[in-house]
Amino acid sequence: MDRTELKELLKPFEARCAERGKPLEGICVEDAFPGDISTSFIVQVKAPWVDEMYCSDAIDFLFDILWETTDEEIRKKVFFIQVIDSQGELHCMSEPVVEQKSLQ
Repeated sequence: MDRTELKELLKPFEARCAERGKPLEGICVEDAFPGDISTSFIVQVKAPWVDEMYCSDAIDFLFDILWETTDEEIRKKVFFIQVIDSQGELHCMSEPVVEQKSLQ
């Protein structure tokens, strides 16, 4: 699975965020380990609504939606999620998804 395919497979995730009243202005998928295509990716979401939220609440929301809208194969390709605020600044990032999986 490459970045383009993962971004396409995350469309239901993006749509569900909007349905739940927290639309994303965009999703960017980057290599977690540049040059190693066998590993997972960083999913960066621009979410202006995080300006008024605690980081943990934003990450919890995004993980809930990720688990609702993707299967294990897709989640294995997400190393972690970075959340960008309305100013284009990094608001927060998750722990690696693999660790989150054990918490679910």
